[in-house]
Amino acid sequence: MKPIYQIMILIAALAVTVSACLEFNFGEDEETALPTESQVTQCRAEMYLKDTAKITPLGYKLEGSGIDDRIWFKFQTAESDLAQIFDSAVVDVTQFEENVQIASLQGVSWWDVTGKNLSGGQIALPNARFMTVAVEKLKSGYIIYIVWHET
Repeated sequence: MKPIYQIMILIAALAVTVSACLEFNFGEDEETALPTESQVTQCRAEMYLKDTAKITPLGYKLEGSGIDDRIWFKFQTAESDLAQIFDSAVVDVTQFEENVQIASLQGVSWWDVTGKNLSGGQIALPNARFMTVAVEKLKSGYIIYIVWHET
């Protein structure tokens, strides 16, 4: 076979492979103001939330259709100390800072972070994962906003 034909076959095979990858569906996207027990369980595991922390979920959004997942999770808790919420072996709440910014979500009403006085920080998690935590202090407890993502 002549070299030009070999190159053409190689280019055609590469084009088919690339186009197949572009159409590959990795997972589903989800968004709700009423997270299911399964979604909350997933967030507790991925975001190192203690099983003993009493939380009321207020919203969940998963971008799962790409190569790397991203989750937005909002919940309220009456816990009086952030150390009661997060696994301290992974999330050091003593390192949280004031005036933290967290990404907004256009068109998602329950993710209402604009104009709030939030504390928190960015946390490197095991297995090349990260999360940004933003905390709104209430008279009794907190509202917690978390953006978790894979790399």
